[in-house]
Amino acid sequence: MKKALSIGLGLLLIFCLFGQIQAQKVKTVDGVQVVENPEKPKLSTGIPTKLILNEDFKIGDSEVEEEMIAQVTFFVVDENGTIYALDWKANNIKVFDKNGKFVRTIGKQGQGPGEINFPSGLLITPENELLVEDAGNRRLAYFTLEGEFLRNVSVADKTSLTNLVMDNEGNVLGRQFIIEEGDMSFEIRKFDKDLNNLFTIESIPFTFRDPQKDKMDPFDFVQVYFFDSEGQIYYGNPKEYEIQIFSSEGKLKKKITKKFKPEKMTEEDIEKIMDRIPDMGFGVKNMMEFPKQFPAYEAYTLDEEGRLIVRSYNKAEGENNVYLDIFDADGNYIDRFPSKVNPRIWKNNKMYALEETDEGFIVIKRYTVSWQ
Repeated sequence: MKKALSIGLGLLLIFCLFGQIQAQKVKTVDGVQVVENPEKPKLSTGIPTKLILNEDFKIGDSEVEEEMIAQVTFFVVDENGTIYALDWKANNIKVFDKNGKFVRTIGKQGQGPGEINFPSGLLITPENELLVEDAGNRRLAYFTLEGEFLRNVSVADKTSLTNLVMDNEGNVLGRQFIIEEGDMSFEIRKFDKDLNNLFTIESIPFTFRDPQKDKMDPFDFVQVYFFDSEGQIYYGNPKEYEIQIFSSEGKLKKKITKKFKPEKMTEEDIEKIMDRIPDMGFGVKNMMEFPKQFPAYEAYTLDEEGRLIVRSYNKAEGENNVYLDIFDADGNYIDRFPSKVNPRIWKNNKMYALEETDEGFIVIKRYTVSWQ
C-alpha cells in the first residue's frame, strides 16, 4: 500500500511539473519568435532566480537644501558611478558622486545658454556629454559632465519630440507628435545622430479634440522602450503584457508575452497618480479620465546578464509593494517577488532605482545586487 502510494505521489509530481513546463510555449509566427509565458513563474531548474538587494545609499530627501530633489523624473549614471538627477520642478540637474555625496548643480531655469525650462529627459551621449531634453525651449541642451554648457540644438521642427533614449552610436529613439491631414498620433521613431528619421516602431492614434468634452487616459501616453548593448530595440505598449524586440534596422525579431490579471484601480491610486502629474498651467489634470484597471506593467529593464525585470502594477503585501516579474535572457518567466523599488539602471553589479518613502517622497537608491 505504501509503495503504491509513493508511486502515485511520484506520478502526480511528474504530471504537475510537466504541466508547468508545457504551459510555457515558444513558437514562430511569420518569422517572429514568440515566447508565451503563463501567469505563474516556471519552476527553477537550478539557475539563480532570486534577486538579493542590499541598499548602499539613497539621495534626494536630504535636509540640506542644495542636495534636495523636489521632483526627480530621470537620472543617469556614468562609468565612474556618478549620478546625474534631473529635477523637473527646480529646472536643473543635481550631481552626486559614487558614494552618494552631493557634488554640484548643473543648469537653472530660463531661456538663455545653459538655462532650461520644463526638462523632460536626460542622457549621457557616447561622447560623454550630458544631453537634456529642454522641452519648454524646444531644444536639446548639451553640457560636459562637469557642468560646462556646450551648445543648444533646436527641435522646433519636430513637434513634441520627447522621451529620448540613445544607442552606443548616438542614434536615438523617441516619441513624436504627428499631425497629417487632420489625423493626430504619437509615433515611436528611430532617428540617426543628426535627428534624421529612420523608421517608425508604432503609431498610436490621438483622438483627443475638444478639452471641454473629451477626456484623456493618461496611460495612452505610456510606452516603454530602450536600446540594449547591441542596438536592439525593446518596445512595449503596456496595454498588453507583451514586449517586442526589434533589430537595429527595425525588423521585429521576438515577442515575450505573459498571461496576467489586471489590478483594479482605486480612488487612492488615482490621487497618487494625479499628485505626480506636473501642473503645466493649462488644466491638464482636468482632462484626465482613468481606466478601471491598471495596464499590464509600469516599466522594465535589462540587468547586466540579460535578465528582463518587469515592474508590474499587481499589488503585493507591504506598503507600496508591487510584484517584480523576472524573465531569463531567453524570455522565460522564472520568478516574481514583492518590492518597493522601481529599477532603472544596472551597472557594475549595482542597481539604481526610484523608490517612494513612507512620507511620499520619490528618492534614488543604489543597491548591491546578487542572485541566488
